[in-house]
Amino acid sequence: MPPTSARRSTSDARVATHERDREHAGRRLRDLLEQTQVGTVFLSALMRRQLRLSLAITAAFLVGLGVQPLLPEIWPSYGDTSVLGLPLPWLVLGVLTYPGLVVLGLLYVRRAEGIDDDFTDLLQ
Repeated sequence: MPPTSARRSTSDARVATHERDREHAGRRLRDLLEQTQVGTVFLSALMRRQLRLSLAITAAFLVGLGVQPLLPEIWPSYGDTSVLGLPLPWLVLGVLTYPGLVVLGLLYVRRAEGIDDDFTDLLQ
């Protein structure tokens, strides 16, 4: 077991580090609330990440739907194929599109919450 003075100095160092971290977090939050240049940088970085996520999800959605008219050109029997008595293009557009939208929505929410959590952690 280390001597008492060694344990005390380690404990004091941890307390000092914790206090210094809280001071920095308080300064970052104050910068954000007072709309200083540093706060503006933090906020613009958050908004850029959110915009990048939104554009990525939108692009995935548009590619997913945009490829539908091209499928008959790539796969000629696509329009002639039937599943359960329904033409395959109708089935894809009318039924399979919705689970894709749900997956994109869940992905967006999950990543948006991650971005917000990262930002909150940065401020603390």
